[in-house]
Amino acid sequence: MKIGNIDISSQFVLAPMAAVNCTAFRMLCKENKAGLVYTQMFDAALVKNKSRREVKDLLNITEHERPVSVQLIGDNEESILKSIKLVEEFADLIDFNVGCSEKEILAQGYGAFLLSNPSLLEKIVRKMVQATSKPVTVKMRIGIDAQKIIAVNVAKSLENAGAAAICIHGRTAQQKLAKKVNWTIMKQVKEKLTIPIMANGDVTNYLQGFDLLSRTGCDFVMIGRGAMHCPWIFDPEKAQIVNAEIKKQILRFIELYRTYENRGSSQEVREHVFWMLKNYVTKQNTRAVLNLRYIEDIEDFVIKLDS
Repeated sequence: MKIGNIDISSQFVLAPMAAVNCTAFRMLCKENKAGLVYTQMFDAALVKNKSRREVKDLLNITEHERPVSVQLIGDNEESILKSIKLVEEFADLIDFNVGCSEKEILAQGYGAFLLSNPSLLEKIVRKMVQATSKPVTVKMRIGIDAQKIIAVNVAKSLENAGAAAICIHGRTAQQKLAKKVNWTIMKQVKEKLTIPIMANGDVTNYLQGFDLLSRTGCDFVMIGRGAMHCPWIFDPEKAQIVNAEIKKQILRFIELYRTYENRGSSQEVREHVFWMLKNYVTKQNTRAVLNLRYIEDIEDFVIKLDS
């Protein structure tokens, strides 16, 4: 499979997630057969004023995790285009966020708010495509609310603007992360467009992702919150892993974090560890990991679980 000129080794893709997609987490998902990984979203208004060194450190992309898509969010053309020039050196693809439905993001006119102005959205994406040789993709929702399901028309306009692929989160902005994902709209978008389409929303295991691909005809499935708890969700051979393998995955995350991360945040490590312990079967209080102050203590806590 390809997006633009970029080879993608698997149909299963890691979604961009704020405060989740650190370098170590992306690398662990890649080791577990994710075909493409995304950074978290970056505000173009903040990126545009950074130096090359600051942008390199901010993205902290390693060769081991490629291909990597860098996601930008914003509504100001100048800021977005300046940011593209700064990130394109490090990115394999550049994604534009038209899916975030957080209140503060919508208030700024960012993210899913742009679905209320399709002509502006098309104009921004067209200029993004013209500004870089890297494939430009878009992650969007199906509409603002249930009365304005406009995914097919908007997606078609973005294809015409030069987008190399589009990811459809099967909910409206009003729904946020609640209620059922609309697989029908994803299927309709795929049927009307010729570029690759990613389906996104509530995939919690590999078989469910495969079913989503089969029923919608989409080219890729993007997994977000399901991967937070199971970075191995991309690997069909790890659909039913036991405690020993979960522990191994967690210790590998800590190893990757120590080796490649440039923040050294124990808070970041303990949150990831706590998420990955969700399916670990034990009578011990796994929430206790959230009280640990040092990465060494977190690692020791994991090693000693049920030992």
